[in-house]
Amino acid sequence: MTTDMRRPRLWHLPPIGVGTPDVESADSYLGRLAQAHGVARQTLHKFINGHGPAIYQNLRGQPPRLDVPSQQAAAYMRRVAELVGHPEVETLGLGWLADRVRAQHVFRSDRGWCSACLAERQAGSGLHTPLIWGLASVTHCARHCVRLRTACPACGAKGSIRRVGAVDGASCASCGGTLAAVGGDAAEPMSDVEAAVLEQMGLLVSVVASQAVGSESPSFGEIVTALHRRGHHVKACEMVRRMGVSKGTVSTLMRGRTQPGIDLLLRLSTAYAVQLPDLLLRRPGDRDWLKRAARHHPVVWPSRARPRIDWAASQRVLELEMASEAALPVAQVAKRLQIDPRHLMTQRPECAAVLGTRYQMRIKQEREREGDRVLAMVQALDEWPSQRAVARDIGVSRTSRGFRGAWQ
Repeated sequence: MTTDMRRPRLWHLPPIGVGTPDVESADSYLGRLAQAHGVARQTLHKFINGHGPAIYQNLRGQPPRLDVPSQQAAAYMRRVAELVGHPEVETLGLGWLADRVRAQHVFRSDRGWCSACLAERQAGSGLHTPLIWGLASVTHCARHCVRLRTACPACGAKGSIRRVGAVDGASCASCGGTLAAVGGDAAEPMSDVEAAVLEQMGLLVSVVASQAVGSESPSFGEIVTALHRRGHHVKACEMVRRMGVSKGTVSTLMRGRTQPGIDLLLRLSTAYAVQLPDLLLRRPGDRDWLKRAARHHPVVWPSRARPRIDWAASQRVLELEMASEAALPVAQVAKRLQIDPRHLMTQRPECAAVLGTRYQMRIKQEREREGDRVLAMVQALDEWPSQRAVARDIGVSRTSRGFRGAWQ
């Protein structure tokens, strides 16, 4: 690592839980660092991003996701490690998985937490958000065997981890109520699949990023060959049954036509009880790298095949939506029908075209009405000193479409 630690520009704040399944997320670390400096998180992001060549070109909207497996997140955490003078900060998040797996569907969009863990950390010290709580496949807490909460027990609101100013403490951002357990959530038994997933993802987040230096990511075919060398029964029909996927998915992966995502590698590692990090890291020339076995037994995943769509019933709903005054977009109608929008546009292109046209007309009419309303407010003013003053007087944004049209 070529990090220069001689002149740290930020507080020397050590990360929590490095090398363990309880390691904190990169977003949590940046939140604690911003709190230590007494500034908003977005202000700290802009300072770090501007301390050298810009990594993220636009930080005016949502804050960057620093835990995702991407080159930008990895470069950003390297810069944070330089600024705080702590090399272990670079290992936070899953940036070391960049170009090894796809980043889609790895993390959940809403915040998840264990109420018992928050109560313990609130009473003691080290209130942080573990990285494993943000993974979409993890459903339970490994310490208390309780299901992770995703909604406030008082108001039922879900906390987005993508918006500006998101709170990752022990209180709800909507009502201010506590998220920590008062009486404690009752422990519930985990299924074999949930327990295996929890163990495998704990192994993944505890891997230090430096282990990926100099290693290569084996192909799916090489992984299957190594499993066969270890004595596993890896015929295609048996693999399909254990992983709960289709034959076409396995065939596509074996031919190397697509890169496997973290969900497929997770299914493979739990189905054959091998450690998930070994499926992602291999030293050059090492043919027997799949040596470590997981502690759980091999599990059989339920099939993830989608249920058949009743197109007759869906057609009746589509006809009602096409005649409705709401004029919803295609994606929202497909969500109501529990159908993929692309599937809907492929199977019912005429209905999708009508829905899209009606939605565009609705948006156009709403913009015209908004433009007329702003124009009337502008014309009612006695003087127009400047755009900024007029926009401030009528209470609208100077860059909005309605104000620009009215001013012209």
